[in-house]
Amino acid sequence: MYWFAEAAKETAEHAEEATHPSPIIVQWVNHMIGQPLHEWQVQNSKPLWDKFLANFGTNAEAAFGPYTPENAVPWYTVMFVIACILSVIIIWILKGRLSHSEPGGGQQTLELSVLAVRSMIEDIIGPHGLKYFPMVMTFAVLILVSNLMGLFPLFMSPTAATSVTFALG
Repeated sequence: MYWFAEAAKETAEHAEEATHPSPIIVQWVNHMIGQPLHEWQVQNSKPLWDKFLANFGTNAEAAFGPYTPENAVPWYTVMFVIACILSVIIIWILKGRLSHSEPGGGQQTLELSVLAVRSMIEDIIGPHGLKYFPMVMTFAVLILVSNLMGLFPLFMSPTAATSVTFALG
């Protein structure tokens, strides 16, 4: 059991040294709008956070990291916006031309997922839970796309960041 604790300690020490490179799209976004956003954050946001966090004996840079133009827009924000855009595009493509008489493969896939989620809501919440269906289905598609983004190069899964997970909850 002692060897496990030693291995965990060594891994934690090396984890502090490692940094994750930002995807190219995140670097590009920060290159384009990072400087003006950084100036706004330093003038408006940072003083508010410093004042609030002073109550806990810390400051904004200790809590959030250094304020720089290179990290003015966090990677998970850029990736989440991309996930939202991809979700709309994927649904639009799968929808195709809606037809009652001859539905296409994409329409059948969407209908199957809609019926599955609808049935799950009725089983768990009851018939009165159907008023929450649009929100639940939106979150389901968005979380699916967000998780699948991590499988492709140049992307990171935005749901890997706890702030995105908490925001969706």
